Amino acid sequence: MEPIAIIGLGCLFPGADGPAAFWQNLVGGVDSTSAATAAEVGADPALFCDPAHQKADGYAYGRGGFVRGFSLDPAGLALSAAQLRGLDPLYAWSLHVARQALADSGYLGRADRLDRCGLVLGNLSFPTRSSRRLLAPLYAGAVAAALGDMLATPPRPPQRERGLGGEGVNPLNAGISGRPAALAAQALGLGGPRLALDAACASSLYALGLACDYLAAGRADLMLAGAVSCADPLFVLTGFSIFNAYPPAGEFSRPLDRSSRGLTAGEGAGVFALKRHADALRDGDRIYALVRGVGLSNDGAGKHVLVPNPKGQQLAFERAYAAAGVPPQSIAYVECHATGTPVGDIVELNSMERFFGAHGHAPRIGSVKSNFGHLLTAAGMAGMLKVVLSMAHGQIPPTLTLSDPLSSQGGTVGGPGAVRALTPWPGPPGPRRAGVSAFGFGGTNAHVVLEEY
Repeated sequence: MEPIAIIGLGCLFPGADGPAAFWQNLVGGVDSTSAATAAEVGADPALFCDPAHQKADGYAYGRGGFVRGFSLDPAGLALSAAQLRGLDPLYAWSLHVARQALADSGYLGRADRLDRCGLVLGNLSFPTRSSRRLLAPLYAGAVAAALGDMLATPPRPPQRERGLGGEGVNPLNAGISGRPAALAAQALGLGGPRLALDAACASSLYALGLACDYLAAGRADLMLAGAVSCADPLFVLTGFSIFNAYPPAGEFSRPLDRSSRGLTAGEGAGVFALKRHADALRDGDRIYALVRGVGLSNDGAGKHVLVPNPKGQQLAFERAYAAAGVPPQSIAYVECHATGTPVGDIVELNSMERFFGAHGHAPRIGSVKSNFGHLLTAAGMAGMLKVVLSMAHGQIPPTLTLSDPLSSQGGTVGGPGAVRALTPWPGPPGPRRAGVSAFGFGGTNAHVVLEEY
C-alpha cells in the first residue's frame, strides 16, 4: 500500500489529556488505574463490589482506568448551545480528541480542506452513563408490568430517573453507536465520509485501516481515524465479572507476566489525522510516522469469547506485512494486545513466535495496558500512540509490574525480550519500524505496521 502519513495526534486517556501528558506518564512508569468511585458507578461502590461472587448483580473487581476531571471546551464548535447541553462524555470525548488531532495537523477551521476530510470512529456499542439514565425507566416500567401480571397485583410505579423528555435531558444521549461520529463531523465542519464501527477491542486498528482505504481510493484527502471507549463503568465492571475476565480476589492484572490472572478495564479516546504521504510532503505537513501496512482478519466463533484463535492472528500478521512490503525482520518492537488474561497473552506470544520465528526473528514486546488498563475499543489508539511517540523519542517505555515475564512456547518471544525499563530503541539498522496488535471479541484481529519519519 502507499504509505499513509500520521500528521496529527489527539488523545484523552486516564490521567492524560493530550499526547505530551500521555508520554510523560509512560516514561515515568505511572500506573493510572484506580478503584472505581461513586462518580463512575453511580452509587456507593460497596453496594456492588463483590469479590466473593455472592451477588447476582455485583462485580468482583473494582479497579479500572478512568478519565476524571474533564470538561469539553465548546469554543469554535459548529453546534448550538442546545445541542451541546447535557451531552454524555461519549460525545464530549469524541469531539475533544478529534478536534485535538485536527488542530495538531494544522487544518482545524480550514474550510477549504475540510470539505474533503472524513472521520472513522471506533465506538463500543454498550450503554453509557447517560443512556442508562435515559432509558432505564422504560425497562423498569416493562418489568414492573410483567411482575404485576405474574403476581396478579397492581405494580408499584418504578422510581423514575430523568427519563425520555425529562428536564435537562439531551435526547442525543440515546444514540450510543453511530451518532457520536456524525456529531463530531458536524461540529468540526467535515464534508467527507463519516461513520462509526464496532470491531470490539480491535476497533481502533479497524478504523485506521478503513480510513487508509478511503485515502488510497481518493474518496478523501484528509481523514480522522480513532476510537472512543466510554461505556457505563458499572455495565463494564459487571459484564467482565460475568465473563470471569477479572483477577480473582487477592490476585492482580499484570500484562505479559506469568502471575497475571485477568485484565483491568479502562476508558478513553484517541484520534489520528491522516493524509497520503505524497500529499503530506507536497503540503509541508509535520509527519509523526507512516502507516506502512494494515492486516485485518475475522475468524468468527472460537472456543470461548475470551479465547482467541491463533490462525486469525497469524492471518492478520501475514496481510499486514504483505501490504507494507517490508520484511518482518525489520520490526524492532511489537506493542502487544496483551490484556493480562492468562490464555489470551500466551496465545498471542505463540502466534508471534510462529510468524516472526519463521523469519528467524524475535522483536521486543510490551503492553501499554499495564499503565492504563484495557481501554477496549480505544485500546489500539493507546498502543499506536505509544509506538509513534517511542519511535520519535528513540525510547521504549517500560511495561509495568513485570516480575516473571511470560515467554512463548518455544521461549523465543517474550521473557527477556519484554521491555521492563525505559529502553533505547533497539536495532535492526534502518528506519525504525514497529508492529501493533489488537484482537477483539468474535475473532476480530488486526495488526498495523508503523515506520518512523
